[in-house]
Amino acid sequence: MTMEFVNTSLWDELAAETRPIFLYGTGNGGDKILAALEKYNVSLTGVFASDGFVRDRYFHGHHVRAYPDVVAECGDDIVVLLAFGTTLDSVKEFIFSLDRKHDLRIPDVPLYGGELFDMEYFLNHRDILTETAELFADDVSRKLFYDAVNFRLTGKTEYLTDTGDAVQSLAELFGCQKIGTMLDGGAFKGDSAAEFIEGVHPERILAVEADPKTFVKLSAYAESEQRADVVPVHAALFDRDGEMDYVSSGSRGSGKNGQNHRADGKTVPMRTIDTICGGMDIDLIKLDVEGAEDSALDGSRETILRCAPNMAVSLYHRTDDLYALVNRIHGMLPEHRLYLRRVPCIPMWDLNLFAAR
Repeated sequence: MTMEFVNTSLWDELAAETRPIFLYGTGNGGDKILAALEKYNVSLTGVFASDGFVRDRYFHGHHVRAYPDVVAECGDDIVVLLAFGTTLDSVKEFIFSLDRKHDLRIPDVPLYGGELFDMEYFLNHRDILTETAELFADDVSRKLFYDAVNFRLTGKTEYLTDTGDAVQSLAELFGCQKIGTMLDGGAFKGDSAAEFIEGVHPERILAVEADPKTFVKLSAYAESEQRADVVPVHAALFDRDGEMDYVSSGSRGSGKNGQNHRADGKTVPMRTIDTICGGMDIDLIKLDVEGAEDSALDGSRETILRCAPNMAVSLYHRTDDLYALVNRIHGMLPEHRLYLRRVPCIPMWDLNLFAAR
């Protein structure tokens, strides 16, 4: 299995591009892509949207068009920059069909902060990225790490293909262990709790969710779940206790950073993992907290030192997460085996680090 980093960057290629360049999609992702294009002095030809999202509107001065109209005018030899993510099979298949017909790229722009992952960033971090790749316990993880770096550099869909089933991955990595109590940070509506229950059969789950709208649905799920004792906790995980301003939308984009323009601002409790756990034994901690993973780890030192739990941590919210969180977990739990796994998704979201004791 050959694993190496590519030596090209999407942004440099776009700067030299002579074909028409179209943005597919609008919203926050489109805002960030256009900012990056401006940095590289790349001119956008136009914008198109999926059926049902066209309407008579403009995005950054570009009239939002229908895809068939773009092809009728410019033909197939165009560059398409995807500006949104999806897990829906029908949408993914349409995106792959665009990739087969045109030169489709998916620019990687930070969800919750950090530098643009361009060639300059890569060269400045190449040594730490190479060293991080060697920390993983199997070739599947190392290959996925190289794919993640190469996707961020090129935006090519070919690096998104190595995925697996979430429940099967959990059973493979943690299934031989007895999981008494786990903490599910970023529990959403109970989706991840249900996967962990099926994969590793915990007896009790402290399900922590900050978004007030989503917490109502999480609480309903907790009442209905019969396979484990699910305890909903309304809080944002952070490095200290208190309160924080939180943008509530009930979807991706909720969080203290206010990424979702359509969301409503709220004040929510802010708690550390050490406070929530209160000295109880914890066998597994999962963190998918919209870019606050590092702060949540700051607030979990006592629990991790005392319990040495298994870990499941998202690596895709901030630019540095890909190497910084891996090295941090390794430093906190040096005897744990480290793995990467990912479920089917466009773009390189839902990339997760697993630390198994």
